[in-house]
This record gives sequence, structure tokens and C-alpha cells, in this order.
Amino acid sequence: MGEFFNPVNAIFGPGSFERLPSLIAGRSYAVVTYGDSYFSSLVERLEQAAGRAALVVNNVQANPDFPDVKLGCEQMKALPQLPEVYIGLGGGSAMDTCKALAVSGGNWPLLKEHLETGGERVDELQNPSIIAVPTTAGTGSEVSIGAVIWDHENEGKWGVRSPNAYADYAVVDPELMLSLPLDQTISTGLDALSHALESIWTDKHNLVTQPIAIKASRLVLENLPALAEDLGNIDLRTNLANAAMLAGIALSQTRTCIAHQCSYPLTMYHEVPHGIACGFSLPMVMEWAIGHDDMCDEGLVEVFGEDLKAGHKNFEKFMDDLNVSRDPTSYGPSQAEWNGWLANAVAGAKGQSFLGKVLI
Repeated sequence: MGEFFNPVNAIFGPGSFERLPSLIAGRSYAVVTYGDSYFSSLVERLEQAAGRAALVVNNVQANPDFPDVKLGCEQMKALPQLPEVYIGLGGGSAMDTCKALAVSGGNWPLLKEHLETGGERVDELQNPSIIAVPTTAGTGSEVSIGAVIWDHENEGKWGVRSPNAYADYAVVDPELMLSLPLDQTISTGLDALSHALESIWTDKHNLVTQPIAIKASRLVLENLPALAEDLGNIDLRTNLANAAMLAGIALSQTRTCIAHQCSYPLTMYHEVPHGIACGFSLPMVMEWAIGHDDMCDEGLVEVFGEDLKAGHKNFEKFMDDLNVSRDPTSYGPSQAEWNGWLANAVAGAKGQSFLGKVLI
């Protein structure tokens, strides 16, 4: 049994950024992005081709927080009328912030209540046109429903729960990823890998998501080490962008699993980048997953080979070669803290969807 729904139109390949003006099609638009010079130059490039943006929200930070999103809502409310199109330009933080702002209609109290209550007042959210333009190969937000917003003051993490948060278009141009530095290349690549593998070892996998997740996993494993040695290689960037989009498509159906649940305290309390926080534990989780579900094992064999024990060892070496520590305590927590987070993860919804057996 399984269901599949993904309404995003994907435009993929080098040079696809140039398609944006035709997708905007003369409508008023807002851009949600970061404030550094690279993104300012991309906004300028877009405005030269598509006309001036009605609004540029450029205060996005990693792990977007309530105050930042509230400010974006206030900027929207100050406009004489709301934009017709919202463009999220950047990594997952920019695209997630864009989605949240787009559905909010500038109404921060409404959005805040929706987030904090786990989805209430969903029928009051707006349904504007959203275009997601990723500049990293990792989050998959361009093709997923997710829009994660943090409330660091109250140690919370929330998500928009509306199909309106799906983008109308995902414009995936690997050329925009060529300047991504090594640490972000590895972190975002591991984020994509975590989405793909978590889609294999969750009880929500199905016959549609499984081959997509397998393909995405293999693309990351085969291309990320080479890309780490050759950051300007457009072919490798394209392969990773493909992996991230495929993993996002699988994730949009299955949601994440236990590795993600364990990652949140690492990011909240120790500021570990999301991709590293959920990626470093993947070999550990793979070991827990083996032998507990036939479909899961079949998927892992497709990714790691017939001998899963040897495949697990090779996966550990993959992490070691990328200089990604597999020891949770190297990221800040004590072993006791990690064990506590792991126990909480097992008891939660994402832990309950995990098909393996966690060893604490």
C-alpha cells in the first residue's frame, strides 16, 4: 500500500535560472533570500530581466527563527498589496522562510498559531504562487511540502502543515551551486543522503518512493567524495542537485525518520549544521536497520551491495574520508545526553516509524 502526490513542476539543469522571468510572467513578486553579496547579485540579475521586485526579504539566517519570520510578515503588511509570486532563493532556510511567508499573507499571529499548534487554522492560510530556487544540493525543500521554522527562545521547532507550501515550480540550476564552499557542500550533500536513506528505513516507504530514494542515495555516495575534491565541477554539481531533488521527492511522501529526530538537539543546543547533525549518524542507524524489514533490506542492498555488513563498513569509510566524525560526543553532548536524546527520539513519532531496532 502507498500513496504518492507531488504537484511541483521541476525545471532542472545548468542555465535554468534564466527561465525565472517567464515563470513570473509579469506578475508582482517578492524574493526571500540571504543578505550577502552573492545573493544580492542574483536578485539584481533577476530584476534586470523581470522588473523590480515588489519586496526583497534578505534577512534569512540558517535555521530561520520566529523573530526573522515575524519581520518578514511585517514587511509584507507594509506593502500596498501582497505580491502574486514568492521566490525562495537559497538553501533550505531561504526556501522554508519563503514558503512560510507566502502562506502567511503577512499575518504573523495566524502563522505563529498555525506553527505552534501543529497545523490549526490551516484553511486560513494563503495559496499564492511559489517558486523555489535552490542554491545548495541538500534540503530538497524545492519539491517537498516542508517549511521548518525554529523558536529558539522557547526551544521549539515547527513546520507549516499545508499543501499550499508546495512550490508551483522548482528551478534547479547547478550553476548557482558552483561557489558553495567545501563544508557546506558536504553538509548539504549529507542532508540529501539522510533524506534518501530515511525514506528507505521508515514504515512509510512504498513501491513508488523506494526506487527514487535508492537512486538518490547512490548519486550522493558516488559523487560527493569526488565533488569534495573538485568543487567547480559542473557535472558533479548537477549529479548532487539531481540527488537532492530526488531525495526531496521521496521525503515529500515518507517524511523523515529517527536520524533527523536525533539531529534537532545537536542543532538547537550545539549549533551543529543540519546536514552534519542528521548525516553523521547514518552509518549507525543503517546498522540498526539491517535485518528487520524485507523491503528496507532490499533497498539497502541496492544502495550498498549484497553484503550489507561490508556495505556498512564502506559507509563508515565514506564518512571518515569526508572527515565527518561518527562520534556524537565530538559535536558537544556527553554520551549520557546523547543517549537521552536517542531514547526520546525512539519514543517519538519519527522513532516509531523507524523499521529497525535502536541499540542504546
